[in-house]
Amino acid sequence: MAKRPSFNELRALGFHLQAPGGLPPRAWIDPGSLDSLAHDAALVTVPNAAVPAELLAYYDPRIIDVLTRPRKAREIFNEVQKGDWTTPYAKFRMNELTGSTQPYTDYGQSGTAGVNYNWINRQQYVFQALVEYGDLEEAVSAGARIQLAADKQRAAAHVIDEDSNLFYLFGVRGLDIYGLLNDPSLPAANSPLPSGAGGSPLWADKETQQIYEDILALFEQLVLQGDGWIDQHSALTLVIAPASAVLLGKASIYNVSVQDMLTKYFSSLKIVTLPEMADDNAGESIMLIAGDMAGNPVGELGYSDKLRAGRIVPDVSSFRQKWTSTTYGAIIYYPFAIATMRGIR
Repeated sequence: MAKRPSFNELRALGFHLQAPGGLPPRAWIDPGSLDSLAHDAALVTVPNAAVPAELLAYYDPRIIDVLTRPRKAREIFNEVQKGDWTTPYAKFRMNELTGSTQPYTDYGQSGTAGVNYNWINRQQYVFQALVEYGDLEEAVSAGARIQLAADKQRAAAHVIDEDSNLFYLFGVRGLDIYGLLNDPSLPAANSPLPSGAGGSPLWADKETQQIYEDILALFEQLVLQGDGWIDQHSALTLVIAPASAVLLGKASIYNVSVQDMLTKYFSSLKIVTLPEMADDNAGESIMLIAGDMAGNPVGELGYSDKLRAGRIVPDVSSFRQKWTSTTYGAIIYYPFAIATMRGIR
């Protein structure tokens, strides 16, 4: 470490340091000069020994999306494409074979065979979402490594998919488009048995066997409607609200749950939890749906164009793009293959 030179050594080198009046340099330090010397060392800026906290923050590369209600209509029926977005409506033909026989005679000409055709219409609904973003908006977002245009395009696809699910379940008001839960051709819903505590029909007040008997009563309605087309070996789908589905796990004192009983009796039963089954002013519902009838589906979810991304249109300092989709709602071909029970919760 270098030695600090004394005042005499500095004077020998040509540095002459003197206080006013010829006094030695140490005379600068006196009680009257302490304030000025302290001011020479004072800070001009705000005292701070740290760095901005933002520079120390960790930015997680993962993106956590806000979750909305799951869209499960497609787990009940398949989606099918019909026509294109210029199609005003879709038709399907119902064939009813008619006729009767009579006892045979050589000269008899009685007995008939014919067919009756019935055409069913479903309108098509075309709906859209618009994506817009500005130059400055996109540049500011890019500074935070946000892909604004891509996120807004993803948002358009998301809201279109949400509405498609709702149209499949509830149709479109004012048009000949119906949903699985409100098609006017569906048979009337029945009520759960008043077998719970105090004569309650609610599943929360029922034991395992009583809940199972409600589902069995719903299946009986389905069998009666099917008139021999449906039995316990048919492919079946039980549609139920998530909270009610929990009660299928309720077990008896012998550790046998409702679901155990259902699995034992029905050869091919699929359970689909659908949040919209709880959106009923008359209480939660359950629905039992049979599989294909004579090689034809019981119902389908119709559309012509699932998603159309329009051209990106530049403006003075922004861009716009239209995203479009279509729907026919849920098309029920065999309403008798669906049974509903309302008021379980």
